[in-house]
Amino acid sequence: MQLSKVKSNFSVFLFLFLFFSFSIFLSEESFAQEAQESPTEKVEKKDPALDQYYVANAAFNRKLYPVAAGQFESFLEKYPKHPKVDLALQGLALSLYALKQYDKAMPHLQVLLAKEEIDSTISRERLVMLLGQCLMISEKKSDAKNLFLKEIKIIKDQAYRVAALAAICDVSFNEKNWEEVESWADQLVSSKPSPEALARGLYQQGYAKYQLKKTKEAILSLSAIAQLEANKLWSTRANYLLGECHNILKDYAKAEVSFLAALPGLGKPESTECHYRLGVTRFVLKKYTDSIENLSVYLKDQPEGKHAREAAFYIARGNLENKEYEGSGASFAVLSEGDGPIAAQASLWQARVFTRSTKNYDKASEILSDALERFSDSNIVTDIRYDLANSLMGKKTPDWKSALALLVEVEKDEGFKQLAELTNQKSVCQHRISDYEGSLSSTNNYIKNFPNTKLFQDALFLKAENLFLLKRTEEAAVAYDIYLQAGSNHPNIMIAQYRTAQIFHEQGEWDNCLSVMSSILENPPQEKLFSQLQFIVGDSFFRLKKWKDSTLYLNNFVTSNSSDENINKVANLDTALMQLSVAHERLGDIDKSIATLSLLVSKYENSTPHLPLALAEKGRISYQSGDLETARSALERFIEEDQKEDKSFQDKAITQRPRVMYYLGWINATEGKHLEASSNFSKVVELDSKHLLAPDSSLQQGVALLNLSKFKESSTHLVSVLKNFPEHPKLERVIYYAGISLARQSLWNEASMQFVSLIENYPKSSFADRALYELAWCNRGSEKIEEAVKLYEQIIENYPKSPLLAKVQSELAELNLEGGNTEEVIAQLTEALEGVKNDSLRSNIRYQLASAHLKGGDYKTAVIQFESMLKDYPESKILDRILFNAGECQFKLGEMEEAMVHFLAASKIENSSDALTESVLLRLGESQSVTGNYDSAQSTYKLFLDKFTQSRWRRNASFGLAMAVEKGGDPKTAIPIYSELLNSPKLDLWSVRSRYQLGNSYLELKQYEEAVVEFVNLEINYPQYPNWQAMSVIGVGRVLLEQKKNDQAVERFKEVLVKYDDKEALNIAQKYLDQLDSN
Repeated sequence: MQLSKVKSNFSVFLFLFLFFSFSIFLSEESFAQEAQESPTEKVEKKDPALDQYYVANAAFNRKLYPVAAGQFESFLEKYPKHPKVDLALQGLALSLYALKQYDKAMPHLQVLLAKEEIDSTISRERLVMLLGQCLMISEKKSDAKNLFLKEIKIIKDQAYRVAALAAICDVSFNEKNWEEVESWADQLVSSKPSPEALARGLYQQGYAKYQLKKTKEAILSLSAIAQLEANKLWSTRANYLLGECHNILKDYAKAEVSFLAALPGLGKPESTECHYRLGVTRFVLKKYTDSIENLSVYLKDQPEGKHAREAAFYIARGNLENKEYEGSGASFAVLSEGDGPIAAQASLWQARVFTRSTKNYDKASEILSDALERFSDSNIVTDIRYDLANSLMGKKTPDWKSALALLVEVEKDEGFKQLAELTNQKSVCQHRISDYEGSLSSTNNYIKNFPNTKLFQDALFLKAENLFLLKRTEEAAVAYDIYLQAGSNHPNIMIAQYRTAQIFHEQGEWDNCLSVMSSILENPPQEKLFSQLQFIVGDSFFRLKKWKDSTLYLNNFVTSNSSDENINKVANLDTALMQLSVAHERLGDIDKSIATLSLLVSKYENSTPHLPLALAEKGRISYQSGDLETARSALERFIEEDQKEDKSFQDKAITQRPRVMYYLGWINATEGKHLEASSNFSKVVELDSKHLLAPDSSLQQGVALLNLSKFKESSTHLVSVLKNFPEHPKLERVIYYAGISLARQSLWNEASMQFVSLIENYPKSSFADRALYELAWCNRGSEKIEEAVKLYEQIIENYPKSPLLAKVQSELAELNLEGGNTEEVIAQLTEALEGVKNDSLRSNIRYQLASAHLKGGDYKTAVIQFESMLKDYPESKILDRILFNAGECQFKLGEMEEAMVHFLAASKIENSSDALTESVLLRLGESQSVTGNYDSAQSTYKLFLDKFTQSRWRRNASFGLAMAVEKGGDPKTAIPIYSELLNSPKLDLWSVRSRYQLGNSYLELKQYEEAVVEFVNLEINYPQYPNWQAMSVIGVGRVLLEQKKNDQAVERFKEVLVKYDDKEALNIAQKYLDQLDSN
């Protein structure tokens, strides 16, 4: 028995010794500051800085460390360039060190050490040692080590140098950096340290050499400790390690001596371990009685210790060598239970007890057969097989599981007569150890040479099984068929049918698979072999798109392998969950589909190749069912998993990435997150420009940019989509949105080309009426009014059910009125009204007549007519327009309260056109602001901005919102809204007014400088708006009044009177001047 077989845990034990860090003891006195003053210093004491310095120094020397620290710190703060700075830094660091505030002390020491030159009275060595001690105490041992490594060359003081070397060794030892330990321990040992430090250094040196497998050198280092007058702990440790070193060199006698020398100095549990080592060593020396004694001590102290089984084994071996068979046999029997090398060894020696004592080969064979089955990979398997071959020779019945080796030997005997049985048994043994090729060869041999024996059908079945497990499925199918035709009473008939069905399944012959399975399903077997039956049936139905049948069997498969708490991740369970989800969706049961996917992604995490598809599908189905939160969670988890760079996930994620980005884009678009949506849709095309979703992704990216009001980017992008995807399935939409993007930039001709293209090529498109409408606006923008009128009339004629009809009629009437005589139109409508009896037609003419009065500026007549219509037609289909126009008349008449009532009522009518709703909300906001209902006005403008992301009136609404916020008493919140309006490259009245109100808001907040900046900016940069320039100059005057700079304010107000002609501005300026004169 080799001792090396049980020494593997030795190094682990050695680390159980407590290895205390070597302390660097630095006395406070050694760093005391100047206690007395030299004559020179007395002269210097006139310097007030020195007074504080000496107070700090005196406090330190009196161990009044808090006072000293405070004074030194104050000194350094007040006099950072004083000649005593270095000494003060040292004093502060020492005070903090004395206060055990090591983290605070270290930066000051580092500052001193970083200087190229420091006060000549300061010892750099001491600073290094003090900083090192702070780092060690603060558990920054690696930093301490690095410090000493850097500074070791300058450390000349013997005590400091030894301490530094010891610290380097300690840290390297704790880091298990044995090469460094060896190197620095060599220096430590040669530095003539104290006996205690030398013993420590020699032990570290020896231990490092032991770890570096320099066993002989380790012995030299460790042996030197014994002669030192040091703590006996070191010689004890050295002897213990020496015992192991001698064992490595197979010098067991010396090992015994070393272990015996170490034993008296060891306490438990180290002494217990040493008894074990000594016991094993004595066993190798054949001192069995002594060995048993030591090992028994170990077992007594550590009955459940890590070496307990080894110790018991060696005791049993010793008893066997001492011919105490009964005791050794019982011990081996206990040890042979379970797994591991000791159990294998014990089984082998238990059998030998029976063969040596009573020659009981049957019992030995039983033990060894069990051992061979349990320890087939053991390093003593050759011994087990050899003994088993001998034992099985005496058994009445061979053991099939462990007889193969013997059968091979027996087969070599040319005189062996029972070749049929041997061949069959050999094929079974080979099959059981998964040697299917060998087993197939044996079964073919049997079938060829022994066709008329009773085991012939067994051989037929086993041949088919071997072919199946070798994945030679076509040959296996033929072999199973031959087996099934040979007889129907054989016990493996159902297995053969099941295997046949598996082959059909593997070959994709789903109908044939189900046909064979039908007889098995009449009475489904429960054995483990058939564990995939429900899956195979469910999968076959799934492949045939028989969704309902597939859900039945797939669900059975999932249910049989899951519980409320968990699932049993058997083969194909993840596939079954994936298919079950698909089948549920095909059947319209979306909740079950999502629930199944949730189970798959939660239980499998990243252990299934289906995870990318499952997450993508969960996101898609959840989005399509309206559950955006669940959809986002699934798709974002896909991205998170994909970023982990797990190859197994990424390989399957390639085809899913475009889909994930596509649906994430739709989620963001649905939630109004158009910037994120644009990015998502863009990535779809980046990932795969030929993907099925790429065309629509390109379109949706353009729509997202349009929703962000990035009209230039949107138009450029959508025009490129037309070029890159000429066969785009939604080409009319691409054309339409390209036109919209161009129109929003007032590029009327370019936009018109797109709308004309859509109308000519897709006259039946759902976008045709909208394209005509936008084309009309392009003509209006180009001042081609007649063309616009024709387009409006074309919409009315060809698209009578268009949702834009009311808008078109209104705008057409507006154009007609603009081009004709209003009085004549009114007269004609009045005359026509008299002869109309049809209520519907009458209401239409009344509406047009009231609208004509409104257009002609006769608001009083118009409002009377509109409000009478409200009474006569409370259920009118155009009630929203009537209410709006009634409100508009009151608004024009200055009756804001009445106007607000009408606008508010109009805003509450559902299904109004977007264009009318835009106007209603804008007017409602204005009337609310004018009447002082600022909170309501804010809500109205916010509703407008949220609802109409592409409206041309967004700037009006944004300004109205800002004004309502400002007038409502919150100019601070209004400022960013005004600023956003100014960020637009477009220069219009809203830019000017926003600039003025921005200055006004700052003025209200008493941020006078910011207010003046805005007013002056307006005055300088907006010459096309002289009235607002005048108001800006008045604004500066107002700021000056607030700052009590009346004379300067007067100058600004007079400047208005001289420079500008706007009457309102002149009146305001004069009013301020009059007020100043009266004061």
